[in-house]
Amino acid sequence: MIRLFVIVEGDTEQEFVKHSLAPHLDGFSVWTTPIEVTTKRDRKTGQKLSQGGGHWKHWRKDIRRLLRSNAADLRVTSLFDLYGLPEDFPRLAELSSERDTVHRAGLLQDAMRDDIEDHRFIPYVQRHEFEALVLSGLDHLREQLADADARAGLDALREELGDTAPEDVNDGPETAPSKRLLARVPGYGKTTHGPSVTAKVGIDGLKQRCPRFGAWVASLEALGEQPS
Repeated sequence: MIRLFVIVEGDTEQEFVKHSLAPHLDGFSVWTTPIEVTTKRDRKTGQKLSQGGGHWKHWRKDIRRLLRSNAADLRVTSLFDLYGLPEDFPRLAELSSERDTVHRAGLLQDAMRDDIEDHRFIPYVQRHEFEALVLSGLDHLREQLADADARAGLDALREELGDTAPEDVNDGPETAPSKRLLARVPGYGKTTHGPSVTAKVGIDGLKQRCPRFGAWVASLEALGEQPS
C-alpha cells in the first residue's frame, strides 16, 4: 500500500481528490489524501489559520513538511493550475514567454522537482486549469442547470469551443476555462458544479478526454504496482 498526499490549491480540487481521484486510486492500492495548501499558521501553536491560493513558498513548505518522514511508502504529488501560478513559482518568469503550454507545464514541473529534491515527489501542473476537466463533461453540467439562460449560455460555450480538446482551451485572462464558464453560464459555481461534473464523467472518462491529465493519473496508478 502506498500513501499518497495530493497538495491542492483550493476547495474545488480538494473535493475532486476526495470524491473522485482517491476512490479510483483505492483500486490500485494507493491510499490518497488531499491537502489544501496552508497560507498562514499560528506561530505558537502551529494551527492553520488560512488555506488555499497563496505563494509557492507556502506550497513548498507544505510539500517539504509531508516529505520530512523517511517512510518509503510515502509519495506526494501536486494538482496546481498552469493558469494563475504565483509570481514566486520556480522559473515562472523565465518560462512565461514559452508559447507551447504543454512544454511550459512540463518545464515548470521539472522546476518544482529540482526545487524539492526528493524522488518521492511527483510534480503535476494541470493544463490550463482544473476547469479543463469540467469542460470534459458539459452534458453533465447541463443536467444540473435549471435556468434557461444558463443552459443557453452553455450551448453558446459549446459552439464557441467547437472541436477544441478541453486541455487545449487556452490560458488568457478572458479565455481560460474558468473565465469562459463564468462568462457564459450564469450561476456556475466552481466549488458546487466542478466536483460534481467531474465525478459524473469519472476518472476513466477524464483520462480519455484529457490525455495529459490521464498520463499523470496513470503514473499514480503505477505506484501501487511498485514495491514500497
